Amino acid sequence: MEKIIDMHTHTYYSDGDLSPQQLIDLAIQKGIGTLAITDHDTIDGMKTVNREDPSIKNSGIHIINGIELSAKVKKGRMHILGYGIDLSNPALNQKMTELKDNSINSVLTIMEQIKRDYGIRFHYEDIKELVNASHNLGRPDLAKLCVKYGYASTIQDAFDKYLVEAFNKTRQDRKGLQYPECLKLIKESGGIPVLAHPKSLELTELEFLKLLREMIDCGLRGIEVYHSSHSKEEMEYYRRIAEQFGLLVSGGSDYHGKTVKPEIELGTGKNRNLKIKQLSLLDQFK
Repeated sequence: MEKIIDMHTHTYYSDGDLSPQQLIDLAIQKGIGTLAITDHDTIDGMKTVNREDPSIKNSGIHIINGIELSAKVKKGRMHILGYGIDLSNPALNQKMTELKDNSINSVLTIMEQIKRDYGIRFHYEDIKELVNASHNLGRPDLAKLCVKYGYASTIQDAFDKYLVEAFNKTRQDRKGLQYPECLKLIKESGGIPVLAHPKSLELTELEFLKLLREMIDCGLRGIEVYHSSHSKEEMEYYRRIAEQFGLLVSGGSDYHGKTVKPEIELGTGKNRNLKIKQLSLLDQFK
C-alpha cells in the first residue's frame, strides 16, 4: 500500500507551530511516507533535521530538503518551492541572511501602516521580541499580536481586517526577489523549482499561461497541482496544464499547525481534500 505524500509544510522556523522534529513525528504518526519541509525564505529548520536519528531512520519516512521562496509581484502572491536543494550552498546561505533582514523590515513597515490606518499599537517589548526572533518574520507574527491585544479574534480575522490591506499598501516598498532570481537560486543550489499554489497569483487564464511560459523559459520545472486551497476542478485544470507544458507535478497540504491555518491537516489538507499517493516530481529523487 502506497503511503501519503506531503510536499508542502512549515515549521516554527518560518510561520508554523511545530519544530522540524515535531512535524516529522506527526507525519510518521499519520502514516506519511514522503515529507518535504518548505519553510518560507529559510533553510534553518531543514538544517536541524538528522536523518540518522532512530525515530526517523526506523520509520522509513523519506525527508526531502525544501524551501518556499516569495517572489515580488504587483498583485496576488507568488511563491516558488525548491526541492532537493543543497543546504550548504554558499550563494543560497548568503541570500537567506539577506531575506531574514528583509523580513524584519517588511514586518516593521506593515506595523507602521496598521498603526497609521487603525491606531494599532504594540508594546515595545513585543516589538523587540519580534526583531530578535530566530525565525523569519511574516504577517502571521503581527496577526498573533493583533489577537493578543484584542484587535482581532483570530489570525484570519486579523488578516481580513488589517493585514491584507496593509500588505497591499506597502508591497511596492518591500525589498524582494523577482521570480527569475528565485528560480536561479534554487537551480544553482541543485534544486528543482516548482510554482506553488498557482491560484494565489490571482491572474486570468491568459495572464497565467503567458507568465507560465516565461517562467519555464527561466527554468521552472514543476507546478503544485494538489493543494489545500484548490478545488477538485482546479486540481484537474492544473494537472492538464502540467501535462500540456511538460511540467513535473507536485502537491502538499501547506500545513502550518493549529494557530495560523487551523483548518488544514498534515497530509490530508482542508476537509480531507488531499490524499496524494503519486507525484511525477518524486521520480526525480529515485
